[in-house]
Amino acid sequence: MFRTRKSTLIKKLLSLQESSAKNTYDPTSQGLAKVFLKDIGEIEVLQLLLTVLKEGALGTTCIVVNSQDKHLTACKLWRWPLYRTMPTLKRVPICNDRCNETECLNPYHYFLTMSHSPSKTIRLDSSPVSLPITRDLSDSGICIDMCSDTFNTEDGESTGTWCNVAYWEHNQRIGALHCVNDPIVAIANNISHGGLDLSKIANDDVSRDEVTARVRKHIGSGILVSLEEDGIWLYNRSEISIFVQSPTMSTGDKSRLQVHKVLPGYALNSYHFAHHSTVSRTARTIRLSFEKGWGPGYRRQYITDAPCWLELLLSIR
Repeated sequence: MFRTRKSTLIKKLLSLQESSAKNTYDPTSQGLAKVFLKDIGEIEVLQLLLTVLKEGALGTTCIVVNSQDKHLTACKLWRWPLYRTMPTLKRVPICNDRCNETECLNPYHYFLTMSHSPSKTIRLDSSPVSLPITRDLSDSGICIDMCSDTFNTEDGESTGTWCNVAYWEHNQRIGALHCVNDPIVAIANNISHGGLDLSKIANDDVSRDEVTARVRKHIGSGILVSLEEDGIWLYNRSEISIFVQSPTMSTGDKSRLQVHKVLPGYALNSYHFAHHSTVSRTARTIRLSFEKGWGPGYRRQYITDAPCWLELLLSIR
């Protein structure tokens, strides 16, 4: 009997589903996957196969079907096989499906959300070096090497620069500041279009140690930084953890900022607008490191000890 094209595609997806689960593979999930795939069209099966093969690379399309809650099954089968029941998921803003009658089946358009349980706490004055100034430390505004426009709204439309991104390796800033005007920006080590490609701003004259070079490679698909109604969200699209420090995520002693570990596939509201008015203009900065944490309990005590890290300098009034 000749195998249909859809059957061939389904067989490939089943194979990928089994291999992606590795040691956590549950044989009963094959039956669930078969029922799921037979219930959607051939085009959707092909789109899902391409998405899984690309591991959700930036630009993978929405897979829209007339259904509800099928995305939970897709996420369980090809993204988080450990979960018997999928928790609440947050859809990434690049997903174009916004209809109540349809849903997107792309498992990489969804992220797990995390609470603000800090992994470590560090003092505000803990840095042992004087960093090159990327922001004016007075109340006079933004320094000369930042984009001059600030973020405002006109008739409900967002205008101007709301964030400047600085990339660091240890205590050396690499490349120029990247001005962000769009509501969402991708930051990755190698992206084909749009966003901030760290591989293109790398300074070849910099002498990198082995750890820094390895971490840069591990950044991979990196993160999405998204300006949303309730705050600034970070979506970890890489295969490594990121460590985040923000003035609106700290509790108790305001002389200390907490460092939060964000696992791969998780999203975090890194800057709450509900607390924006309590943060001085000069402190509106998010810092995050890739793969290596810092602070008490880590070998690296200061963020300037981290091989690769970012500063998100906010220009929101």
